[in-house]
Amino acid sequence: MHSSRPFLFWVLFFFVFNLSFPSLSVPFLPATNNNLTLLGDASITNNSISLTQELTTCPSSSPSASSGVGRAFYAYPIRFLDSKTNTTASFLCRFSFSITLSSRLCSSGDGIAFVITPDVDSLGSYRGGYMGLPEPSSVSKESFFAVEFDTRFDPMVGDKNGNHIGIDLNTVVSVATVGVVSRGIDLTSGREITAWIEYRDAVKMIWVWVAYSSTRPPTPLLVAQIDLSNEFKEFMHVGFSAANGQGASIHRVANWRFKTFRSLPPGIPANAFEKGDCFMCSSPEDSSTQSSPENHSHESKVEMPLGLEV
Repeated sequence: MHSSRPFLFWVLFFFVFNLSFPSLSVPFLPATNNNLTLLGDASITNNSISLTQELTTCPSSSPSASSGVGRAFYAYPIRFLDSKTNTTASFLCRFSFSITLSSRLCSSGDGIAFVITPDVDSLGSYRGGYMGLPEPSSVSKESFFAVEFDTRFDPMVGDKNGNHIGIDLNTVVSVATVGVVSRGIDLTSGREITAWIEYRDAVKMIWVWVAYSSTRPPTPLLVAQIDLSNEFKEFMHVGFSAANGQGASIHRVANWRFKTFRSLPPGIPANAFEKGDCFMCSSPEDSSTQSSPENHSHESKVEMPLGLEV
């Protein structure tokens, strides 16, 4: 049951490279959709991003009857590659999500994915499954990286079960995957789950943590060796995708934080950046700067808090 009590919904993006450029702080309301691009079935609902709609009936077993896809992306491209120095950004992402069955008579939807891609349109149509990612038989025009929270078992793509996390690179056939039920997590429980995703380009490693609390566990659930330096273009889009396929679930995202950074000393954990509501905050007078693609092209350190209070 969702509380009707007013509350704050914060989506915080932090794009950090170094101190050679002035910082920029631009607040905005997600409800205006000015800085969020909502596609397909995505909408702002109950102060969170609802990627799929609530269904009153279960989709039929016919593939042609599969229900819709929803995507939500930050409206402006983010710099991931410094072409002058050929340096690839590392990144840290944290968000909360929930996957709730529309009806206990229906099977679960396909799940939700955090996605980085140079072209949102290359992800494909707004009908079908695979969390709204390109089907395994299709040839994507552009590369994509995704961390999938998969709630539908499909042995044809190597799924472990219908409740797992996977790391995808240009295909939904995951390069690494882990079942989560045995770790005490049920992705389809309807409970709010917090996820942390960290990539460090210096060591070509990615880590994924999940928990029912807002405190990051000491041990990651999934660790993989992966090199994204050849996949990232200078500017990329970050966001989420979800699909119901032949199931019926409501996929929601809230409390989203994302930041890029050049590198960290080996002994410094990235979660040290998470203390407080901001990292390297700018002064209030900087907030008059307008957000635009041009700003993102020339600023190396950008902080943009997004908030909605009702």
